Amino acid sequence: MVTTRPQRHRDRLQAHYTRSPEIVEYLVSRLLPEDGDTVWEPAGGQGELVDGVLRIAPNADVWVSEIDPLAVAFLQQKYRSLPNVQINEEDAIGVQFGSLLSRRPPFQKVIANPPFGAWQSYERRAALKRRFPQLYVRDSYGVFLYHCFDQLESGGRLVFIVPDTFLWLHRHEHLRRTLLREGSVEEIALFPSRIFPNVSFGYSGMSVLTVRKVRPPTGFTIQIIDEVSRASMLAEIAHGGGDSTKPRVSHVAQEQVLARSHAELVLPRSESTLTLLDRASQRTLGMVADVRTGFYSGNDRRWVRRAGPGVPRSTAYEDVDRARIMLPPSEDGPPLEGISDSRCFIPLMRGGAAQFRKTTQWYVDWSLEAVREYRRPGKNPARFQNSIYYFREGIGVPMVASGRVTAAMIERRLFDQGVVGVFPRDSELLLFLLGFLNSRVATGLLRAINPTANNSAKYLARLPFVDPTPSQLRNADQLVKNAFAEVGRTGGVSLSTLNALDEFYSAVWLLDECRSGKSSTTANRGRWAG
Repeated sequence: MVTTRPQRHRDRLQAHYTRSPEIVEYLVSRLLPEDGDTVWEPAGGQGELVDGVLRIAPNADVWVSEIDPLAVAFLQQKYRSLPNVQINEEDAIGVQFGSLLSRRPPFQKVIANPPFGAWQSYERRAALKRRFPQLYVRDSYGVFLYHCFDQLESGGRLVFIVPDTFLWLHRHEHLRRTLLREGSVEEIALFPSRIFPNVSFGYSGMSVLTVRKVRPPTGFTIQIIDEVSRASMLAEIAHGGGDSTKPRVSHVAQEQVLARSHAELVLPRSESTLTLLDRASQRTLGMVADVRTGFYSGNDRRWVRRAGPGVPRSTAYEDVDRARIMLPPSEDGPPLEGISDSRCFIPLMRGGAAQFRKTTQWYVDWSLEAVREYRRPGKNPARFQNSIYYFREGIGVPMVASGRVTAAMIERRLFDQGVVGVFPRDSELLLFLLGFLNSRVATGLLRAINPTANNSAKYLARLPFVDPTPSQLRNADQLVKNAFAEVGRTGGVSLSTLNALDEFYSAVWLLDECRSGKSSTTANRGRWAG
């Protein structure tokens, strides 16, 4: 029986209150509140950050915004005896009527733990997009951060808790550039989400961002605090001491970050001596190959069939009728408008780790009726995207990564949106790139560009590329052919072959650095490379 997809839970508030006194101590120590300051807390919650401010500056003028009526009632009762704390039931972003704060001057200080990933209605997204056209408005914390920075007076200070993915994700580039151009990013503290009470994001860690709204002087550096393994370390940092294990502290020139192609901060990889260094301005995978996202039927449980009950995570799918599979496919693949014959189920490459070669476990209906539905104009969940790459030979990389990036030949199958297709413009590079995308070098570089579990086309295209010499191309082809042979014999690739691939590609990339006048020993300058 084919089942429908369950409706995803939509949390409009997505509140994670700051119940850690150590985290609060650290945040307030970076805010530097003083009596008489005007301080804004745009996501009041239960008032933990307000309490932290008042402990240091009991006579600060604190304006608290909170959208949840229950939280507002709690805060009003909590601070009823403090005339310098004003509680406001309002949308801090002020979508409908512009800024609800336009009736007052800018703030001197802003401190917040904004909502992460709060669901935005489609109407609200449209309003936010009109107001903030260059922002990724589906991430609520990004809009909060941008708007709060805008509400700071010149020379004011902002301290925010945000997911660390903000530091490198492509969609937050405009937000990063705004902060880097108009503010001085004094400090970024990184810590795992598990030390934040009752929160654990598998896709990211957390960070605390401290920014002054003043253009940075020449040579200004951002202080990075990393390897914070427990909340008590943040409290020790706040007090400037402590005898326990120290976090890692490094510095990066803000102007160097801003000069990067996407103004991203680059994460380290302890397992490799390679870093991106200034490769962002050199050749990339996107310069030598087309990197594209694949097809989506709009309702896989209706249109997709599994090869059999042994296919992992396939209980909601029907088995394919073998008599209806189109075999063998022509060299050019089936027509894009669909197949009129009853044998209309074609091989589909879906996500999931596989090195060099991936067995066909899925088939998709490619009948005339099905393709008409995929291509139906108007509101349609199907994505008939990048169709000129359908049924071409290329390399498929799973969108969701395992510990190591893997890649397999597409073998002229249709590839779905869980796979990123890599299509070299020079066919002689096909095996060279296949080997590279299965190497630890590629994994390390990709994690430096985007440390999350998402191998999207945008990030793969930014991988630095090294043009191989003719002998390197021959060596890579032989190594990859050996890997193919092992997959055919045993169903997998031996550790010795993988090690040989890793050594080969490490040598190619490191030799390229040496040819560029860069010593590979400079790569260990710290966790963050500028």
